[in-house]
Amino acid sequence: MRKLLLAVVLAAGANAQTLPFLNDKEISALATELSGEAAKRTVEGFARHHRMRGSSGFHAATEQIVAELKRYGYSDAHIESLPADGKIFYGTQRSRPAWNARFAELWEIDGDTPVTRYASWEAAPITLAQDSSSAEVTADLIDIGAGTREEDYANKDVKGKIVLASDQPGPIAALAVARFGAAGIVSYAQNQKTAWWGENENLIRWGHLETFTPVKTFAFMVSLKTARALQARLAAGERIRLRAKVIAGQETGAYEIATATIPGRELPGEEIVYSCHLDHPRPGANDNASGCATILEVARTLSKLIGERRLAPPRRTIRFVWPAEIEGTLALLNGRPEIAKRIKAAVHLDMVGGGPETKAIFHVTRGPASQPSFIYDVAESVGTLVNDQSAQFASTGKARWPLVAPDGGKEALQAMMSPFSQGSDHQVYSDSSFGIPAIYLNDWPDRYIHTNFDVPANIDSTKLARAGFIAAASGYALARLGAEDEARLLEMLEPFALERRAAAMRRRDANAMKFAEWYEAKMRESVSVFGGGQAILPVRTGRIACPPCYRRNPAIKGPMGAFGYDYFEDKYGKQKLALNNEYRYETLNLVDGRRTAADIRDALSAIYAPIPLADVEEYLAALASIGVILPSGSAP
Repeated sequence: MRKLLLAVVLAAGANAQTLPFLNDKEISALATELSGEAAKRTVEGFARHHRMRGSSGFHAATEQIVAELKRYGYSDAHIESLPADGKIFYGTQRSRPAWNARFAELWEIDGDTPVTRYASWEAAPITLAQDSSSAEVTADLIDIGAGTREEDYANKDVKGKIVLASDQPGPIAALAVARFGAAGIVSYAQNQKTAWWGENENLIRWGHLETFTPVKTFAFMVSLKTARALQARLAAGERIRLRAKVIAGQETGAYEIATATIPGRELPGEEIVYSCHLDHPRPGANDNASGCATILEVARTLSKLIGERRLAPPRRTIRFVWPAEIEGTLALLNGRPEIAKRIKAAVHLDMVGGGPETKAIFHVTRGPASQPSFIYDVAESVGTLVNDQSAQFASTGKARWPLVAPDGGKEALQAMMSPFSQGSDHQVYSDSSFGIPAIYLNDWPDRYIHTNFDVPANIDSTKLARAGFIAAASGYALARLGAEDEARLLEMLEPFALERRAAAMRRRDANAMKFAEWYEAKMRESVSVFGGGQAILPVRTGRIACPPCYRRNPAIKGPMGAFGYDYFEDKYGKQKLALNNEYRYETLNLVDGRRTAADIRDALSAIYAPIPLADVEEYLAALASIGVILPSGSAP
């Protein structure tokens, strides 16, 4: 009898279904194979490269990825190369020329003798602002405050001098260099102002000059501590003489994107893509060597488990890509439209390894409310499982799937299940011109983001393992789903739907409830459509040719704000509009050829907060004036 009971228990365990889309055997295979410590070693390798777009450092990291993929058995691993010369457009992204630097130093001198070095490309590439140009200058230093307002230059002669300023180099150059004749810039810009801003005066932050400007100059970045010491000396009347030498500049290059696939057995023409962004100044450990290393570890894990038959081959093709942030993704989806058409869903990782020192909170982030998809609830289900398992392990020392690396932390993950926010490549996939739902895994805040302190030592290998598991389990499940899974997925949606409806009810707003009902209907519909079936709900046809309605121009693909280039501002101008960037993104996503401006206003008010109809009409008119949207009844 005992043997029979044991057999029943073991059989039940083998066939258990902790998640509705993966059985426990599959969960265990992923949980035990993924290695956070292996991912952290990869982070350490990436962090040695200054990985700016089109640069030699980016190329070296890309070659490293391809070599590893081939070692893992990916015979099709290769680099997609898409030309970038500043003239070619990839949808809404004007391609940015490659930028390389070979030498840069900034010294204080006494006569001809160097006495203090403030910046060195060799020691810390982050001290040279991106898109700096070659120069060799010896000049006095002058403090101009922020450097972005005309009053900053009142009664100051900056011609031929190097200016010390607190803003980003790009807007400073437009005044200091182009208008008033300064020879160069030293900036102590304090970006990413989180709660920990100002606590560490030794941080050197990432600086940018404008890519598309006739103003060719250089800028060095220094810490707040260094800047304050220089300011005190200048205020006391001391003369500070600097010598700057830069060998750097833009050149015709390419967006290089490492990629490889696990071919789907039954639906090879449909793809699930794992995405990250590889570019960042050295060291760039959490941002975003962590995401890149983690999907490389997911690639190793899936290849190995499928090869060992511990996981079934995917029905859909699984693709991995390592582009430059936003601009590389726009280049890929526009430059390789055959790939874009095949992608059913994206799993995007950007900053997923921050340990306690970074003060990071980990987020499992949904796609935009304008684009309902059940895949967000899939990711939340996996994230909740990891939260529960990691909390159980932290409290008791025991859990079925603790996901703890030998050299990592043991605390609970406490991932937040968060609504859509912009800031990385997921917003490209989720833009309605592509319509690809995306799961976004990310840390925020991070007190060392975009600084010289974003180092591998602050990365937690346990966190990498847990982020890798959420990504691997979600993406693999999506690659395996079929029509037979529809009932279980619809059942999975119900508790999430109840929670969302309750949140809408608490607002005591009829418009919010109406939008919630639309959202949940589309969530259920997405299950059937994803599985290859027909919509399970009637598709609203609406007013196809109503004069107040607009549709997207299919010839212009991508969000309005790209990277290093703003399509909307370039085409429309810098006129101030009422809607902020977040509202603008969803406004354009809600344009579907059937919604009126009032419909869009109602949806935005339900997603965020009530807004005036005039604000929506103003932005729609601006989009129409530059051809991004067209009257719904017009010819294609």
